[in-house]
Amino acid sequence: MHQKLDSHHSSVKIRDSSVCSHLRQVTHLAHVRLNQHPMLSGLTKQGYSMDKYTVVLAAYYHIYAAIEWGIGEFLQNSSFPFDYGERVKLPWLMADLDHFGIDPNMSTWQPLAPIELAVPACVGTLIGRLYAIEGATLGGQVVSSHLAQTHSLTAGSGARFFNGYGDASETQRRWQEFGAFAESVAGEPDQLQCAEVAAMAIFELIEAQLNERHAQFES
Repeated sequence: MHQKLDSHHSSVKIRDSSVCSHLRQVTHLAHVRLNQHPMLSGLTKQGYSMDKYTVVLAAYYHIYAAIEWGIGEFLQNSSFPFDYGERVKLPWLMADLDHFGIDPNMSTWQPLAPIELAVPACVGTLIGRLYAIEGATLGGQVVSSHLAQTHSLTAGSGARFFNGYGDASETQRRWQEFGAFAESVAGEPDQLQCAEVAAMAIFELIEAQLNERHAQFES
């Protein structure tokens, strides 16, 4: 999402790799759409509903379950030098849902249809998916600060997901580490195109799931 409000960009000042900068340009309009989505647009403002917040957490749980399964399968069967082990975000979402007493596997909290993502077929697809979710973690710093100030939610009490890597320096280090890995496809047009398609697909998946939840929330 857009830097100012949401979970796909951050106030952390960073220098993007050339690949990340390119993907930022390619996905700009998708960032803007998510930034304006009714389920997220008030997330850093006074009066944002905790009912809406828990719906978003449950939606993200199922989205990230699908994304991270594919990432894990790809990396387990490849020799690419990227360790996702300490970056896994699904347990963060589970911790937040536990705080609110929500079981995301109950029918109430599940998407209308299972989210199915194939294992990435190439490193470009992996990088595109990683770009989308590691970028989301950048912006979590902004959201985390707001949740603490206005709702008294912390990493240990309902805001673990948005707290992400904890502080600005660690967030920057993790992003730069990912950016260095993303540069592995900088000179490979086919892989870069795969990264573009994969990043856009994740943003479109998130938007579609939030549309579905918004329709349910408003009904």
